[in-house]
Amino acid sequence: MFLAAFFVEMALITYRGVQTSATGPIAHLVLPADYVGAAVIYGVLGLLGKTKAEPVAAAVAWGFVVATLLNLWTPKNPVHIGTTKKAVA
Repeated sequence: MFLAAFFVEMALITYRGVQTSATGPIAHLVLPADYVGAAVIYGVLGLLGKTKAEPVAAAVAWGFVVATLLNLWTPKNPVHIGTTKKAVA
């Protein structure tokens, strides 16, 4: 279950990296930090899968896949909940 989510996540990261890359000599390279971050997250979720928290860990793993697919959060465009207004003096 976690391995499938991990492979789908890697495919989505690669696809997003290739689609949003700029032109130039490294146009189709994805940052290794993207892969390492996903590997660490799914590694921890895989360890949780050996406990009674397996359904929750699987739901979180596939939730990350859905969030990546829908592009809900990216480092360049983080999601801000609520709005901030300047204080009136």
